[in-house]
Amino acid sequence: MMRLLLITYELPPLGGGTAVACQNILAEFNKHKNFQVEVITASSNQDEKVKFAKNITVYKLDIGKKSKNLHHQSSLDLLRFFIRSTAWVLKNRRRYGLVHAFGGLPAGLTAWASGRPYLISFRGGEEPGYEARYDFWLKLARPLLSLVYRRAKSLDANSRYLKRLVLKSFPGLPIKVIRNGVDRARFYPAKKLPTKPVILSTSRLGQRKGVEHLIAAMPRVLAAVPDAKLVLAGDGQLEGKIRQLVKNLKLTRAVKFLGPVEHKNLPSLYRRAKVFVLPSLAESQSNSLLEAMASGLPVVATNVGGNPELVNQENGILAPPGDSKALAEAIVKTLNRPRLNLLLQNKYSWEKTAKRYLKIYSLLSK
Repeated sequence: MMRLLLITYELPPLGGGTAVACQNILAEFNKHKNFQVEVITASSNQDEKVKFAKNITVYKLDIGKKSKNLHHQSSLDLLRFFIRSTAWVLKNRRRYGLVHAFGGLPAGLTAWASGRPYLISFRGGEEPGYEARYDFWLKLARPLLSLVYRRAKSLDANSRYLKRLVLKSFPGLPIKVIRNGVDRARFYPAKKLPTKPVILSTSRLGQRKGVEHLIAAMPRVLAAVPDAKLVLAGDGQLEGKIRQLVKNLKLTRAVKFLGPVEHKNLPSLYRRAKVFVLPSLAESQSNSLLEAMASGLPVVATNVGGNPELVNQENGILAPPGDSKALAEAIVKTLNRPRLNLLLQNKYSWEKTAKRYLKIYSLLSK
């Protein structure tokens, strides 16, 4: 029986898109009882061993966050996780036939240090040019990362955009594209289309997500659609500044902050909204965008990263990043457009994502 070690620095409640992806992939792995999976991830407050399923065990390593900023990982957080996870893996590496790292830094380095065969799934936040706050460390580690990536048995990215981004810094790597999925049993269109002009955005309130530009767009939206309401689900480092911007623009009645929302409660939010907005300044492949589209929502997203791979004239509008006027125009146009439930293509499912990985595991374990 094969024993797999999966390394990811985030699983819910810690983290964002990578956490959601890993949780859903593990849920699919639970359907396959012919191999054992052990997971190394970060904890915000204490070391913990959790039984995810009969064949899946999760080891959470405390990185000293003290339950603060659960959706934001600093360079220090990643360094602490690298040190603790590498020490753990070196002690237990003989148990595993294969190691799967989610993210090049730090998980990829730990996988390489294990001395076991490994594969790396690029997720975005750890690649040069994607998130400026990590660029210094990525440039410093580039020679080592080049070695680590070229020795991997398999490499994949969750969008064509991310594949191109990685290849800019590390040309010639054989990178496959394995996309994110969506749980269609939970994310599906409302039976009755909502009539109220509710605008929904679900994302961390951090620099890369561009929510401040969405707030700046709202006065123009309200001038055209006076009863429009913006609902924000999520928190983050910029929450204080964004709340102040709402006050400065006299938008208190038009903007509702829900704070962090458990993933299990998101489907009903999507079904009550009339349009979904993703104002990101950088994005690989957004789980939220896939969930909104599976819920039948028309979308407004910025023309960055992997968004153009999902959004077309039939299901939404792409706007330039950081342009609040263009964002407002796209939102108003979408709110005034006759609403039809839109169906996301069937190729996006966590079952298909997991099967791609299971096939790779099978080939590498022979």
